[in-house]
Amino acid sequence: MSLTDTVIIGAGPYGLSLSAHLRAVGAAHQILGQPMGAWIDYMPPGMLLRSEAFASNLHAPHRGFTLKDYYRERGMRYQPMGMELPLETFVEYALWFQSQLVGDIQAVDVIKLRYVDGRFHLALSDGRSLISRRVVIALGLKGFAQTPAVLRGLPERYASHSALYGDLAWARGKDIVIVGGGQSALGLAALLHEQGSRVHVIMREGAVIWHPRPQSSRGILSKLARPDAGLGRGWRSVFLSDHPQLFHMLGCRRRKWIMEKSFAASGAWWLRDRVVGKLRMSFGTEVRSAAVEGDQVILHVISEDGESSVAADHVIAATGFRTDMRQHEFLSKEIMNMISVDGRLPELTSNFETKVRGLYLIGPASAHSFGPVMRFVYGAKHAAPRVARHIAGSLKTGAIGGAWSSAEGPMLERTGE
Repeated sequence: MSLTDTVIIGAGPYGLSLSAHLRAVGAAHQILGQPMGAWIDYMPPGMLLRSEAFASNLHAPHRGFTLKDYYRERGMRYQPMGMELPLETFVEYALWFQSQLVGDIQAVDVIKLRYVDGRFHLALSDGRSLISRRVVIALGLKGFAQTPAVLRGLPERYASHSALYGDLAWARGKDIVIVGGGQSALGLAALLHEQGSRVHVIMREGAVIWHPRPQSSRGILSKLARPDAGLGRGWRSVFLSDHPQLFHMLGCRRRKWIMEKSFAASGAWWLRDRVVGKLRMSFGTEVRSAAVEGDQVILHVISEDGESSVAADHVIAATGFRTDMRQHEFLSKEIMNMISVDGRLPELTSNFETKVRGLYLIGPASAHSFGPVMRFVYGAKHAAPRVARHIAGSLKTGAIGGAWSSAEGPMLERTGE
């Protein structure tokens, strides 16, 4: 069993950004997970990122490692707004960032995380064990997919969640129903239609909110009235994009209200021409029941026109995500009870630390404490330096107090440093 100071669970944009910051301050740590694994395995080839290019950077401790820098190094044309950003290019950029600033990553999963006598004990998928003083969970949306109750009882062959998709070739030539009206639903609909699937989108909303193509050249008055921000345009977006610490200071009810009211179902500017008039869409429609009949899924739906049935070979629930720490099965019951509010939402300090000292949460799991920006790559610019500074400060305090001395066990291990 090896000993280290800090373990990062997750090697996506948040985990990689934090690792780069910890490495810059000389903080010994290990990062666990498949680099950009969820982006590679569970997002369909050909997908375009919703975020504008300027808001899609991993965060480095110094200059030279933005998406713009990557494009320049590769001799590609870059523009901060109004540029289509393919999934494949973003993944390549993130892996380049890793190779330059992060170093080695252990491609293993955490099977169990326990808290014993002030230390974290991790059981890994390769049979090894680790003991760490601190743990940062940076797992993105993994495990938080929310499927409507009406679809949960269907066999996997006939129903799935949009979070689980990589290659879509299996659906070519099939009748596919997508339940949902947001970016995920519309993006999948476009890709499926373009590969030859027969797509029907069913949404409760009365219409799709389409974002206009951003204009990079605007007048001063226009920019003052509605400034550009990481999550959109306007002063409200500025607050939500760039002031997560102020969001954290709001009362719990106020934060919850903002989270519920922010960013309703909508579609990116580059999707509209690929969807409107190209495939079937039912607005103001709700699925009431679902069952397998013969070799198809039959959905009973209700709309302003009354009740009807919709048949499909497969149903995809593009119905978003809901933070629920209970879905992280590797967390021990003791840790779960200590960090969660109502058994679901984590309560975090201003430094992203849970009620368990030394256990941090960054990324989408921290959104209810720091706002919707944490659901996007853009939020890494806030979380990574903040957590790295707090860990570095704790290391100094621990050194003064004689914590983790050689008398307590083996020397700390530096991995990938």
